[in-house]
Amino acid sequence: MTDQHVVVMRLWLLVAVLSVGCTAAPQESQILDAPVVPFDELFAPADTVRLDSSIIIGAIMFLDVNQEGDFLVTDFIGGGVNLFASSGEHIRTYAPQKCLPDDEDLTPYSARFAGRGHVVTKDLGDRVVVLTADGRCISATRRMLHRTKGFCASGDSLFFLVWPDPYITSSSHNSVAVYSLELQSLRDIPVEWPKFPRLNFPFSGKWDRSIDCFGDGPYFTYLESMDAIPVRVDAQSTQQRPEFYSPRPQDIQRNMSREERSAEWNKYLTTDAVIALTSQTRMVLYRNLADQWQLEGVEGAGYHYGISIASNVGRFPPRSTITPDQPLAAGYGYIYSQGDHEPLSDGDVGNPLILRYRFILPRDADD
Repeated sequence: MTDQHVVVMRLWLLVAVLSVGCTAAPQESQILDAPVVPFDELFAPADTVRLDSSIIIGAIMFLDVNQEGDFLVTDFIGGGVNLFASSGEHIRTYAPQKCLPDDEDLTPYSARFAGRGHVVTKDLGDRVVVLTADGRCISATRRMLHRTKGFCASGDSLFFLVWPDPYITSSSHNSVAVYSLELQSLRDIPVEWPKFPRLNFPFSGKWDRSIDCFGDGPYFTYLESMDAIPVRVDAQSTQQRPEFYSPRPQDIQRNMSREERSAEWNKYLTTDAVIALTSQTRMVLYRNLADQWQLEGVEGAGYHYGISIASNVGRFPPRSTITPDQPLAAGYGYIYSQGDHEPLSDGDVGNPLILRYRFILPRDADD
């Protein structure tokens, strides 16, 4: 055999090996059971935050928390976004409406902290506004390229989960759209298509909570998801299965009325949100728990929420729990729920209290 033949043979073998490597099926994720434990085994009361009553919040629709413990509160009734210190002292009111002055319909529904102290707001019509920490307009758009289910911020990048519309597209995949803080489109990352697309199009879980950003990238959920799904396919080698989880058997049927669709949605367990408890710990929320999982002797039966806690890096085995208090937000090792409105000394009613709970790292966690 000549040297030329040897070279050709080696190249052929290299191509064959690479081809096998590219076409090999990805390894399936390992599923770990997440047993239900008492709420106080995972979370301990830390304190109660009283928001400055000089600013009255009509309704807390969205809450975000930064590393310093400051609160970004979206008031859907008042139409504003307010920044409070971790103590509850009012710092600043943001007015995203001034960035789109000729758009009377702009009412921010969600707001998140982003890189360099920026604040990003989004409304129900996909109007997005980016402001500096002191409230100056950086960028704004009346309409994103796609309708989105939620967004999260990681440094100077914004990740929007596209709302899958089975009546418009027949794609076999959905996407996460990545934008800069100047709202320039950077790229689209393909993600898996929902198992039940018609369920996911008319309905949403906890608004704008279908995606969150972690140290290893964004994770997202669909309404039928057992666990949050990493955008990076190699980001998660395990999935957790809460003890109360039972898979939804079917999609919404095409010819159902609005009332029938709503009844079908409420009939089965629904995955409501994914929230970053820490940069390496995901918290997934569920509603419509089966009757056997409702807490006895607790006010609000039928409206209890399931919570699963899992480590993105396998630091501890997953856990799940049940609570009558809907978590508003989480971050940096704490979760936040809404309490009753604070009674004021003059007999009036102030802002809702924010209940802060500290996450208790499981005893079997790796050091």
